[in-house]
Amino acid sequence: MKYDGNTIKDWAGDSQWRAWRADLARFKQHGYSGWGSEGFWALTIYRMQRSIRKRRIKILWLIPKVIVAVLKKILTVVTHINLDQGAKIGPGLLIPHVGPIQVYPWATIGADCAIHQVTTIGAGAKPGGPVIGDHVYIGAHACVLGPVNVGDGAKIGAGAVVIKDVPAGKTAVGVPARILGQ
Repeated sequence: MKYDGNTIKDWAGDSQWRAWRADLARFKQHGYSGWGSEGFWALTIYRMQRSIRKRRIKILWLIPKVIVAVLKKILTVVTHINLDQGAKIGPGLLIPHVGPIQVYPWATIGADCAIHQVTTIGAGAKPGGPVIGDHVYIGAHACVLGPVNVGDGAKIGAGAVVIKDVPAGKTAVGVPARILGQ
């Protein structure tokens, strides 16, 4: 599959299988094998949990659900990447480096995004979770906290703490994050 970040959202739709294939293609596009990347394995477990979660006959899916939960726990202990199955993550997510990454269940992440190490998405004092648009880059050591909107094509700089909305195409840096160019 040839990866195209602009059409991947329409191609994948709601299918976790297609989203997983998009994740693999994105990793390969950036020079990773996919299979050797801890971020790809975390996404694989996340996609498996999301697809099992939708099954109707719950009792038949109990054993696969437990196996995937144990695999997730082991992977989380080893890599410190925790992508909660309640979060909505679009296709083509890139996690290029291993390290503590926490995505809380009320977060929404769009298609063709990149998240770097030591990142927290979703925690906050106010109820609700962040909505991150498509083609968003989140740098290392960044936090996106509370019910904020990050527009399409925005960039969150390394070490930024985002507690207010970031318009589309803008860059947020600092603690608390401020928009560059305003």
